[in-house]
Amino acid sequence: MEAPRTSSRYRLTVTQMSGAEDVAGAPWLERISPRQWVGIDIAVAAFTATVFVVHFFVLPHAKHVGPPGTNRWVLGSIFLVAAIPLAWRRIAPMSAMILVGGATVATTVLGHTLAPAPLLALPLYTIAITRTRRESLITLVSVESAILVALLVAAHYHRAQGDVTFNLLLALATWFIGDSIRTRRVFRRALAEQAAERQRQEIDEAHRAITEERLEIARELHDILAHSLSVIAIQSGVGRHVIDQQPEDARRALATVEETSRQSLDELRRVITVLRRATVGSDTPLEPTPSLSDVTELVERVRATGMSVVWRLEGTAPNLPLGLELSIYRIIQEALTNVVKHADGADTAIEVRFREGDVLISVVNQPGPRRHTASVSGTTHGLIGMRERAIAFGGTLDAKARPDGGFEVSAVLRTGGD
Repeated sequence: MEAPRTSSRYRLTVTQMSGAEDVAGAPWLERISPRQWVGIDIAVAAFTATVFVVHFFVLPHAKHVGPPGTNRWVLGSIFLVAAIPLAWRRIAPMSAMILVGGATVATTVLGHTLAPAPLLALPLYTIAITRTRRESLITLVSVESAILVALLVAAHYHRAQGDVTFNLLLALATWFIGDSIRTRRVFRRALAEQAAERQRQEIDEAHRAITEERLEIARELHDILAHSLSVIAIQSGVGRHVIDQQPEDARRALATVEETSRQSLDELRRVITVLRRATVGSDTPLEPTPSLSDVTELVERVRATGMSVVWRLEGTAPNLPLGLELSIYRIIQEALTNVVKHADGADTAIEVRFREGDVLISVVNQPGPRRHTASVSGTTHGLIGMRERAIAFGGTLDAKARPDGGFEVSAVLRTGGD
């Protein structure tokens, strides 16, 4: 027996859609792409460099910037060296850190601490969130040590000006913030991986359950049918051979065939009942399987919602298998459900035409305004379910919009004739 395969596919589709909605609802900072971040860094570096150029070389007081005896061209150039590497601090954070840190140390030795410009924080932050804690700690200790030595040299030559502790505290605070964010991201990534692993395990469990169910059904049906069909085949053969010479023996053989067939049918009903109860719930009443004769009732239910539906049956229906009648019913039901959902109020025409060897199904609705909300229960999964039902009986299904704005569903199913 072939178990349904649409449920897992639709479950994955829903999961993927949920993930897309999560990305769409993410904080705006997380929506910025890496390329856009690089562009922002270039803009920050250009803006900072421009400010330094204006501060050191354009403004009227530029000649008096920095401690006495300091060449403003040297000091301004060092400030530019500290600003420009910010442009590539995401692409090559360590080289940017070396240049900005070296410039910071140089300006500190000259008696200027870059305060309050937080240039040192940006490359150090990038290292703290992208490298391991050991690497970021080594970088922090190296920067702090270099700045401390620079401060001692500046103090020795009486060059220290302003807040000499600014860069020391800035580096420490930046590393702490970056390391905390890196740890939080690692934790969130681990949670996401655990959730993905749980989902994979659930899918594997579902696949195993389906496989076990198939094997159980196969064993059950084999136990029911194998012996019964063997007895029926033997007894029917005996009856055929002795029906002319020994009619009593033939009658007994046919009685055995009848009894065995009835027992097999009872067992099959029991198995199917158990399977249906396991699917829909033990408290759910079991209704007969819909057939072609139930289409009229389905149409009447749709008409009761206010829709105009024309239903026509052409040709003589042969003795159809129950599965084929169910597929015809479900295709019509799903097509009507789509009309109610998406074109409520539209005039709809249903035609089922039997030809030699196949049956044609057509459900056509004209464009119409939505008038009210209604619902028709269905058990298939839209167009995919209808198409799978048609393919199961060697047919095809086509669903398309009409030039007049309506919609048409047409299907051809084989009935088994030539």
